[in-house]
Amino acid sequence: MATLPLRRILGLTTGLLALALAACAGPMDRTTEEELHDALIASNRAFVDSVASGPVIELQRTKSEVDAELSPQRRAELDRISGAQSYLGKPLLPGRDLMGHSNAPGVLLSLQQAIHMAVKHSVDVQQARLSPAISQTQVTQAQAAFDAVLFSNLSYDDLDTPQPGTGAYGDQQSQTLNVTTGIKKLLTTGGTITAQTVFNRIAQEPSIFSTFGSSPFTYYDASLQVGITQPLLQGFGQDVNRAQVLLAQSARAQSLTDLKSTLLDVVSTVESDYWKLYFAQSRLLIQQRLLDRTLEDYKRIKQREGFDVNPVRKTEAGSFVELRRAEVIRARQDVRNASDTLKRLLGSPNLPLAGETLILPSDTPADLPITFSLLDAVTTALRDRPELQKALLQIKDAAVRQRVADNARLPQLNIGATLRYNGVSPTSDTGSDNGSIDKAYGSLTDGNYIDYLLAGQFQVPIGNRGPEALYQQRTLEREQAVVTYEKAAQDVVLQVKQTMRTLITSYELIGAARAARRAAADNLRAIERQEEVGVELTPEFLLDLKLNSQQRLADAETQEVQALTDYNSAVANFYRTLGTLLQRNGIEFHDVK
Repeated sequence: MATLPLRRILGLTTGLLALALAACAGPMDRTTEEELHDALIASNRAFVDSVASGPVIELQRTKSEVDAELSPQRRAELDRISGAQSYLGKPLLPGRDLMGHSNAPGVLLSLQQAIHMAVKHSVDVQQARLSPAISQTQVTQAQAAFDAVLFSNLSYDDLDTPQPGTGAYGDQQSQTLNVTTGIKKLLTTGGTITAQTVFNRIAQEPSIFSTFGSSPFTYYDASLQVGITQPLLQGFGQDVNRAQVLLAQSARAQSLTDLKSTLLDVVSTVESDYWKLYFAQSRLLIQQRLLDRTLEDYKRIKQREGFDVNPVRKTEAGSFVELRRAEVIRARQDVRNASDTLKRLLGSPNLPLAGETLILPSDTPADLPITFSLLDAVTTALRDRPELQKALLQIKDAAVRQRVADNARLPQLNIGATLRYNGVSPTSDTGSDNGSIDKAYGSLTDGNYIDYLLAGQFQVPIGNRGPEALYQQRTLEREQAVVTYEKAAQDVVLQVKQTMRTLITSYELIGAARAARRAAADNLRAIERQEEVGVELTPEFLLDLKLNSQQRLADAETQEVQALTDYNSAVANFYRTLGTLLQRNGIEFHDVK
């Protein structure tokens, strides 16, 4: 029995807590991390340096000799009778829908309205939005490993133990009630700190503490202790013990990059499908006009039947009518299919996919050149593409796992220290005073019974082959993650260059298709002028010349619309490749936890 001064008690307790909080950083060497970072910067710099001398380019078109021969007045006239301008105000006749309604009116929708509907309602976006929330719960689960834990244990023993000898003292009966309550907490250093209290109620019969050793004896003892266990080699440090937290946080960050990638894909697809719908409706208008012109000429041929039109030429004209009617029927189906495809992507409750409401694009494709720089495009893509951001996070994950595996190669060297205060309920000389719990705990403040417990543990596997092999695996996995990033960077640069070439090509095709459409319109105009001045309307003139000229004009108009919509889709895809399509459409992407 000894009495410990209060200052010494407080000092020892403070020392135990200091041991728990000491050395929060692990003993890992971060040189490899710095080398990895420098290597990735050098890899990206190699891409940038190779295009550093590239100028800023503005899209241009090769001048058409055919178009140049037309005067400005003639070009304006041809644009009024052909091309997109000539169809303004013309009714779209999509035919009967699945509800039996014929040519029911549709709903006008701008491109920006379509984009914001998709961002808000698209099931693809809604599905991707759940992933960061799910990952956040996994972060919380990983952090919860360091939450304090309240525990309580209860045990009761009723023993009948035989004793040497015979007679009344041939056995000893005892009843013990044990209650342990406390709090324990895992530390980021890898150690565990515990504060707990224990009390026992012990009844023995017979007992050497009772009078003459023949009567039952009951007493209480209590203890209050603070202890810590701490690994010093394997399992030591924040790098190791917070690894699951870091990996969970990285998983959440990767889910955010996946969400951004999904948003980019959805916005890009909305723009593409919007222009596909515009093209389908424009093609229907073109085919409707072509059919109307063919029907008008067919009536003229029928009027000349028996004069200079034989039955063979008449049936030939009729085949033109039905072939062009078939194209109108196909164009109607394409319009409704394109509308439903866009509605499915939008996911708006105001435009349900099951409904037959037809979407009518209110915007027309732009025909404006853009400027770009290969240097700026490559630099922006390497910085903003979510695929590369995710690849960088996967490299960090591999580095975290490598550090954990590196630590696992060390021997186990654990120490423990416990400070425990003990107390017991007082008894009378006769042993009849059984005491109480309060008296047992009250005696703790006297400091008469104090235990000091120290423990150590050392362990190392002979050969250490398992941990060494795991470390080698993690090292190779990190190298693989670096190569994966470099491959992703190469893919991004390739996509940037390909989309830029697509931009150049699609912009040039607009000029070529427009010149071809004007030439075809000029040809049909010349034929119609011949009709006006009284040229003989022979079957050869109407069938071989005029109807074929109408077909060429319709084909040229279709190709021009195709070139315009392809160019606008290429612009959206270009910004998608750079990773800046959301900013271009005024969509802000924030990490909201």
